[in-house]
Amino acid sequence: VAHIDGLFGLCVKDDSLLLIAGSFFTLLFDFYIKVMHKSNCRYDTAAFMPLVIPSDATKQMIRNRVLLLNCLTQDYASLWNQNITTLKHEDRWAKKDMRLKAESFDNLWAHWSISSPLRYDYQRRQALIELDVLVAMSFGLSLDQLKTIYRIQFPVLQKIEADTWYDANGRIVFTASTNLPGVGFDRKEWENGIKGAPAGKKFYRTITDDTQPGGPIQRTIEYVAPFDKCDREQDYETAWKFFEEKYS
Repeated sequence: VAHIDGLFGLCVKDDSLLLIAGSFFTLLFDFYIKVMHKSNCRYDTAAFMPLVIPSDATKQMIRNRVLLLNCLTQDYASLWNQNITTLKHEDRWAKKDMRLKAESFDNLWAHWSISSPLRYDYQRRQALIELDVLVAMSFGLSLDQLKTIYRIQFPVLQKIEADTWYDANGRIVFTASTNLPGVGFDRKEWENGIKGAPAGKKFYRTITDDTQPGGPIQRTIEYVAPFDKCDREQDYETAWKFFEEKYS
C-alpha cells in the first residue's frame, strides 16, 4: 500500500486502530486541521490530534461503523473477523428510514462476507453522520457546537448536501459534488425529466466498470424514484437524541 506525500502512514501498536480511524473520519478532525492551517497531514499534525476516550458502549459503536465503512473486500476480512462483536442487539441505526436496514448491524456477529459492509451511498453517509455525533459526544461537545462547526467551516459541504439526491434504494442519483465524477446523472439529464419523477418510476445508466480483474465490462445501474435529499443538521439532531436517550 502506498500514498503520495500529502499524507504519511500511521501504525497502531494496540487495539485502538478502529477508534483512531473513526475519529479521523469525522468532521471534527477536518475542522481541527482546517483551523491549524495545515495543507498536509504529517507527523507534526497527527501527533497533536486528540484521542477520544469514550465509554465502552460508545467505543464499540465507533468501531462497528469503521468496520462497516471500510471492510469492503476480502482483503479486510481479517480486520473484520478480529473485531466482530456479539453486541449486535445493542447497536442499530439512529435514524429510521427504509434504506437503513437492520441487517447492517446484525451482520456484525458473523465472519466477513461480501454482504458485510455498507455499500449504498445513503447508508455510508448515515454511518459518517453517526460517527460525527458519537465522537463529538465523547469529546464533551454539545449538539449546538457540532452544528456551528458545520455551518461556519464547511460551506462547500453545505452546497453539496443541498444538491445531492438519493433514490429509493439509497444510490446517489444526482450530486453537485465535483469529487464524484460519473456518479449519478449529469445536471442536464437530471433537470430534464428525472428530478421529481413519481414513486416507482425507474431510470437506467450504463457505465464502463474497469475496477475488476479481467478488464472493463458494461454495467447498467437502476435508479428508483422517489428521489430525496438529506438535511445534515436535522440528521445530527436525530442521531444526537437517539444516542443520548439510549446510551446516556
